[in-house]
Amino acid sequence: MDLATTLGSLAGELFKQGAKQLGGIVGGAVGGPAGAIAGTLAGKVVETLAGKLGTPATPEAVTEAIRKGPEAAAPVIAQVEAAAPEMIRLWEIEAQRGSDAQAAEIEKGFGAWQFWRGAWQGLIIAGWAVILLAGVFGGNAGVRPLLPMADLISAWGTVTLTWLAVFNGGHTLKEIAPQLGFGRGRK
Repeated sequence: MDLATTLGSLAGELFKQGAKQLGGIVGGAVGGPAGAIAGTLAGKVVETLAGKLGTPATPEAVTEAIRKGPEAAAPVIAQVEAAAPEMIRLWEIEAQRGSDAQAAEIEKGFGAWQFWRGAWQGLIIAGWAVILLAGVFGGNAGVRPLLPMADLISAWGTVTLTWLAVFNGGHTLKEIAPQLGFGRGRK
């Protein structure tokens, strides 16, 4: 069974139990991409119901538990339905925080850090392209390496790994460097 059918079945079971808010939340996720339920409000509803029903946190398992024991599931569903407005409120706060963080980054503008990140990325990609051309065409395309290919790959691999360490660990580096006397401290 596909995800849309599964979510539709779960939404139908929730509506049958009188949980209009939960049914609407889960039913609203039907049109999304297959992995979109995780991390969404519908995913939180499924996770909460599963936890209270004692099933795995999948729409299939929750639907099956409701179908097998509708009388036992009714109070659990009613409890989660009563908590739905608070779940919606918290989800909206989380979504707003993410939007605010993104807006703050955009508002800062394009700085030197972003420029150098892109410039290094371009240089790394270009270097690997040259190595690939030299390796594939053996220098027949006008690109002749001055070092043996193994040494060239090793050296450029070191440059790439250093860039990755700075790029991926750059925020850590920016936090530690002022403590070690490098760079400027936070204001």
